[in-house]
Amino acid sequence: MPNFNEKRPLIGITCGQYSPTDTTRRPGSNYLRSTYLRSLIEAGGAPFMIPTTSEQSVLFSIYQRLDGLVLSGGVDLHPSYYQEEIDGSEDIEELRDETEMTLTRWALEDDKPIFGICRGQQVLNVALGGTLYQDLPTQLPQNQINHRDRIYAKQRSYLIHNVEFVPNSKLAAIFDITELAVNSRHHQAVKAVGQGLKVTASAPDGVIEALESEAHRWVLSVQWHPEDLYEGHEWSRQLFRAFVEEVQRRT
Repeated sequence: MPNFNEKRPLIGITCGQYSPTDTTRRPGSNYLRSTYLRSLIEAGGAPFMIPTTSEQSVLFSIYQRLDGLVLSGGVDLHPSYYQEEIDGSEDIEELRDETEMTLTRWALEDDKPIFGICRGQQVLNVALGGTLYQDLPTQLPQNQINHRDRIYAKQRSYLIHNVEFVPNSKLAAIFDITELAVNSRHHQAVKAVGQGLKVTASAPDGVIEALESEAHRWVLSVQWHPEDLYEGHEWSRQLFRAFVEEVQRRT
């Protein structure tokens, strides 16, 4: 057996699930972009892809072994989780919703490090009692940025707008700057902020771009996609390293 001196922390990362009606994919199979895995590996972690499942005993067996949790980007969360009917939400994956909400609540209860990305920020916010704009263009029409424009789909590292950080927040400390440009691919966003969370970054049009928990040691989320900026942006690598280093301190 190999004898490695370095022990990497095991970091679970959630996956999406292809719809049974998607004839171009294998129905029910899980998916995750490799950029998430590469970013965590290069930052010093050992990523583990968590399958979508309704089997609580299976999910808890996986969860118990994890040192940290990443909530990945993806499609919309069902609005029933924040007591609303569908009004702009689309492409919902109900088994993914169940899986991620369960994992998030367990991790919050255990004060396990959590890093939410895009949808992951929305899941974290709703798990703590917050709500979402189901469709920014219609429900927040005063926003001045096209946060979702489809032309960005093939240019995932394209920088769309700036975000400004709140002083004395974890993000401000990680980056040691007050503002930077990020990519953007979402049509939903945080509306009412969940209990114990504080806003730590915003877009120029007021859309919430980052959250962190004041009740936990390291629970942080961003609305943009740092995994797609890892290659060419040192600050994105700093963000993943900060998360993995925090997880490593707990192991």
